[in-house]
Amino acid sequence: MYYRRKILLALIEVFGGSLQNTDCEKLLFNFCQQTGKNHYDFFPYKFGPFSFLSYYDKRRMIDLGLLKQVDDFQLSTKHSYLKDLTPADKTALLKFKSQIGDLRGDKLVKKIYRDFPQYTSRSKIASRHFTHDEIRQLQFAWNTDTNPAMFSIGYEGLTIDSFLNKLIANNITVVVDVRNNPQSMKYGFSKKSFKQYIESAGMKYIHIPELGIPSAMRKGLGESVSHKTLFKAYENKLLPKQETEIKQLIDLTNQNERIALVCFEADHNFCHRHTLIEHLQKNKSFKRAVIHLS
Repeated sequence: MYYRRKILLALIEVFGGSLQNTDCEKLLFNFCQQTGKNHYDFFPYKFGPFSFLSYYDKRRMIDLGLLKQVDDFQLSTKHSYLKDLTPADKTALLKFKSQIGDLRGDKLVKKIYRDFPQYTSRSKIASRHFTHDEIRQLQFAWNTDTNPAMFSIGYEGLTIDSFLNKLIANNITVVVDVRNNPQSMKYGFSKKSFKQYIESAGMKYIHIPELGIPSAMRKGLGESVSHKTLFKAYENKLLPKQETEIKQLIDLTNQNERIALVCFEADHNFCHRHTLIEHLQKNKSFKRAVIHLS
C-alpha cells in the first residue's frame, strides 16, 4: 500500500474512525502543512485547499474494503494504520490531533483560511466566513497579475494537485497540451482525466497534438539520438508544416489569455516546448512575455 494512504487511514483513525468530506480534506491539508511533508498536495478550489488524489485514493480504498461505500470518509477495518506509520509520523499525528481537538466544520474552515490565505483564491464560501474587509486582507496572499503571457511547464515530478497549484498560483487561464500522444502512467495526466481536472479547476484545456513530437522521431533519444538533433529536426522538418496550428497558438496569445504550454519534462531545455516557443518568438505576430515554470 502507498504510504500516503496509510497516512490518510491513520488520520481518520485518530479522529474517531469517521470524518465528513470537508473536515477530512482540511485536516489532511493542515497535517501535511504542519509537518512539512507532502503526503498529499493541494490546490485552491471551491471550498479551499483540495486534493483530487485523496479522492482517488478514497475510491480505491473503498474497492479494497478499507473504507465504507458512503459519502464520508469512514473506516471499515479494525486494523490500526497508526501503528504502521514511522515513529516520527505517528508522534506528529497524535500531537496534531491533540492540538486540533474537536475543531470541525465552519470553525476548521475559517482557521485554514486564516492560516493559509493563498488557498482561498478560488473559494466560493469565503464571504460566508469573512467580512469584505477581511477578504481584502486574505487577497494580499494572492497573485493578482493577470497580464497576458505565455508560460511553459512540465509535469515531471508533480502530482496532479501540485501541478494545478502551480497553474492557479500563476493565474493560468488556458492550458495548451502540446504532447503528440497525451497518455501518461502518472495519475491524472492522460488526456481524458487531465482535461477534466483542468476544467474543474476553472481553466480551459486545448490539445494541439500536431505541435508535439511523434514517438517515431523520439526513438533512440538519449542513445543514438541527442536532444539537440531531435529539436533541430522538430524545428526544421515538423514545425514548418504546422502553420495552421502555429497561427492558432498565436491567436490565443492575442486574446489576452495567460497560456501554459504543457508537456512532460520538468526542464524545458530537454523538452520540445522550448523549441516551439523560440519558433513563436521569431514570428512578428507573437508579442507576449515568456515564462518557464519550474
